Amino acid sequence: MDSNNKTVVLTGSTGAIGTELAKLLAQGGYNLVLINRSQKKSAAQVAQLRELFPEQRFDGLIADLMDTDQIKDLISKIVLTYSQIDALYNVSGLLTDRRIISPQGVEGHFALNTLAPYMLIQGLRSQLSAGASDGNQSVIVNFSSSAINAVKEIDVTQLRNPDKIGGLMDAYAKSKLAVTAVTCLLKDDLMEENILIYSVDPGATKSSMTKESTGMPPLLRLLAPLLFKSPDRQAMKIIKGMEAAVTDGKSGLFITNGRRKPNPHLALDKAFQSDLKALLQDLSR
Repeated sequence: MDSNNKTVVLTGSTGAIGTELAKLLAQGGYNLVLINRSQKKSAAQVAQLRELFPEQRFDGLIADLMDTDQIKDLISKIVLTYSQIDALYNVSGLLTDRRIISPQGVEGHFALNTLAPYMLIQGLRSQLSAGASDGNQSVIVNFSSSAINAVKEIDVTQLRNPDKIGGLMDAYAKSKLAVTAVTCLLKDDLMEENILIYSVDPGATKSSMTKESTGMPPLLRLLAPLLFKSPDRQAMKIIKGMEAAVTDGKSGLFITNGRRKPNPHLALDKAFQSDLKALLQDLSR
């Protein structure tokens, strides 16, 4: 992607890897719409970026992406302000072993990790399509996880309010598998509008989520400082891996640690995709 005053929407930009992605995109000349829950953190980030890159535009918008009403309001604000968007990075995520329920009664992992990206993609689709005009390509990046490799079966009826949460290897992994399936599900339809979409596994990254979350197995949390990589390093891998895929004109890819790997078979299952789409459409109303 060449910048040329293009605009990127980035959720979770004040988190570890989100912060580094925002820096890299700003350095590349992009205008940024940064979506976060914390007004204080968002204001500080926007002020810093404006000081470093005074010729570019940085807008901080506040929303709880577990709340579909707030997502709808957020989409309306963006649509009113921006006629076109050139990339959407769905970075915000949740990992916990506690049951968190959204205001609409949806389990937190699925609400934030799957439903919110789907709603933003669909709600901003006209702007993304406009960004893909004149021979350009718009890009959507959905954050997945290597935890999806532990999922051997998935029941769509359990995604909205599962019997158990289970931390890294249960509700979290299934929500990340579901958002990966969203990438596969929407790929061909989006390609007709010259919009490319990818699932990205950032790799094991040092962050507050991996350091403090009770959803991480205790042993893995203990080893994280030794085994996990710095956010700036992982963010660079994401950018390079995604840009290489865009250059090749490939869409629907699963990119982990900057390298392309096959999508998991469950994400490609047409019956699962169909049931998932129906659920997401119902919850988006």
